[in-house]
Amino acid sequence: MRTKMVLYFIVVALIPLLLFGFLSYQKSSSIVNRQYNNYEKFAVSQLETQLDNTIEQMYVVANDIHQYLSDPTLIVLKEEAPKTYEGFIEKKNFERYLEAHKTFNTKGIYLITRSGYYYGSNLLNTENLFNMPFWQEASRLSQGESWIGFYKADYYQDRPPANMIGLVLPIQSQYGILSGSKLLVETKADELFSYIRFLEKDVHAFVTIRNEKNNVVYQTKSKREELSSDIVRKTTLKSYNWKVEVRVPKRLFYQSSNVIFNYTILGNFFSILLASLLAMIFSAPIAKRIRKLKESMERVSAGELETRIPVKEHDEIGNLSLSFNSMVQQLKELIKEINETERLKRKAELRAFHYQINPHLLFNTLNSIQWKARLSNAKEVQLMIYHLTEVLHENLNFSDELVPLRKELKTISHYLKVQEIRYGHMFSYEENVSPECVEFLIPRLSLQPLFENIFFHAFEDGKGRITLAVEEKSDILELTLVDNGKGMSEETARSLLRPHPVNEKGHGIGVYNVDQRLKLHFGNEYGLRINTTPGQGTIIIMCWPKRSASNDKSNHN
Repeated sequence: MRTKMVLYFIVVALIPLLLFGFLSYQKSSSIVNRQYNNYEKFAVSQLETQLDNTIEQMYVVANDIHQYLSDPTLIVLKEEAPKTYEGFIEKKNFERYLEAHKTFNTKGIYLITRSGYYYGSNLLNTENLFNMPFWQEASRLSQGESWIGFYKADYYQDRPPANMIGLVLPIQSQYGILSGSKLLVETKADELFSYIRFLEKDVHAFVTIRNEKNNVVYQTKSKREELSSDIVRKTTLKSYNWKVEVRVPKRLFYQSSNVIFNYTILGNFFSILLASLLAMIFSAPIAKRIRKLKESMERVSAGELETRIPVKEHDEIGNLSLSFNSMVQQLKELIKEINETERLKRKAELRAFHYQINPHLLFNTLNSIQWKARLSNAKEVQLMIYHLTEVLHENLNFSDELVPLRKELKTISHYLKVQEIRYGHMFSYEENVSPECVEFLIPRLSLQPLFENIFFHAFEDGKGRITLAVEEKSDILELTLVDNGKGMSEETARSLLRPHPVNEKGHGIGVYNVDQRLKLHFGNEYGLRINTTPGQGTIIIMCWPKRSASNDKSNHN
């Protein structure tokens, strides 16, 4: 493919360019350095950009200062000429505030009061300033208006006159010395005038700049007539709707392009025709193969892992297609392997939580003990074994991983009966579950380990109070189990949710395994949280999503 592309560029680009370059050089070498088109375009764009940026910057600075001065809560100027040390500090602080708004090209920023007193860092000859035509015009401005334009400033003490662009903005405040005052922002205009001089001298252009009121702000001093054949460029600036008009005589604008034009038309026509023809011939099959590769990638990204690309040529695209086919096959095998591994891992982890004891031997033994107690008229022993059998029967039933909350609560009632016979009426239990919550599914054997933790660790001799509540929160259920036992440290609470081996006495699956089963069934965002304080009891909060038996069956199908 690289060889084809090299040949393509040689034929399409090199031959026509050599022919075109030779003929163009012979005819245009005498005028090539006077390309008014490029000069004019570059110079005008630079002028527009510089003028736009300058005006925009001045308005940003002026509006920021004006907003500050218009806020009565921020006014710190109480007198024009400071007569106290406090007034002197206020004046200096305000002038520092004005100075902080200066940029590289800012000449000065001044607040000038109605009486002629001014705030600013540079020394001004206010008499000369007030005699300037622009200031006499700006002094008549009312609130909400502004003035901006070019002028030559000769009122800076010990400084020669300089070209400026200035902005005058009346202060909209009726408080003290600010009433009737005006803000003057001045920016050096030397760089702007350099672009204008370049257009006037090198491009022979006639430049006119008008403000938002269509008044002429600047105009080239020339007596040349405006002709309808002139090349005119008109632009409206984003800042304050100023208009820039650059007019160039047609004969100067086209003097270089007219010579080249006649010789380039024929060359360009044949170059385009040849390039188009060769591009279609060489690019069509390449583009077709690349497009086919792209479509195959899109199908694979959509899950069609049976997609393959037939390979007929062994160039770069052919090798890429072979790599793509190999990648898709490996991806398919990897996904299959991952799915199988995850399925087996999940199945093994879920089953491992249950297979802790031999249920057949246990039930036979318990039944025998129950009958012995019944024959011996030991009713407490018989009831204890009955309730224990019910608890174990539910725990060791492996037919369903998820059961209604109702079943778990029933198992807990049997478990508490066993503890009641064991400890007597030493503890109290309160259950607050709304009827609509009891049919939602929960992993089997999720509550008993939490109650075991209470009786084994929180209560002393089974004495205490237990409260269980379940409430709906949007799409999740939140179970809160509270005991008033001896509590535990934060480190102990965290250790309950970390993996640890089952102790030798086989005290059940444990709090950690309950948390892990919730995460395996519903996702890592669900599970247990433990809030506890030594001596003040423990709160265990369990969160899991709402899932009914009908939804669970549809998911399995």
